[in-house]
Amino acid sequence: MLKKVAKNTLVISILSSLSVLFTNVALAAGKCSINGQEVPCEELANQAKGFLGWGIGIIILMLIIGVFSTVFWIMMLVHAAKHNVDNKPMWIILMVFTGIVGALIYYFVEKRKFDQQPVATIQTPPATPHS
Repeated sequence: MLKKVAKNTLVISILSSLSVLFTNVALAAGKCSINGQEVPCEELANQAKGFLGWGIGIIILMLIIGVFSTVFWIMMLVHAAKHNVDNKPMWIILMVFTGIVGALIYYFVEKRKFDQQPVATIQTPPATPHS
């Protein structure tokens, strides 16, 4: 059993080495062109770096926006579930099926009313000593 595993590992190692060798040979023999002119492939890579950086930046920006949108959506769902709002089931269903759009509508129609209301405080009378 051990000999078979060692043999398979050796075969996989040889095949991976050959594939790397053939890939390097193909890249060395490859020709890169920019606007119809042949250029060294390193120059093509240098020109692509700017676009790659912008692409990664845009992806990270979209990821951050997505995370904040999801957090906002969950906060609005929790607010609608916890507080006494008109048409509570309608708001929850709307936010579940429309996502961030429904959460934004809920925020501007209902949530801002709660933010503008004064917070009720409960005052307890001072304790009187027992005689």
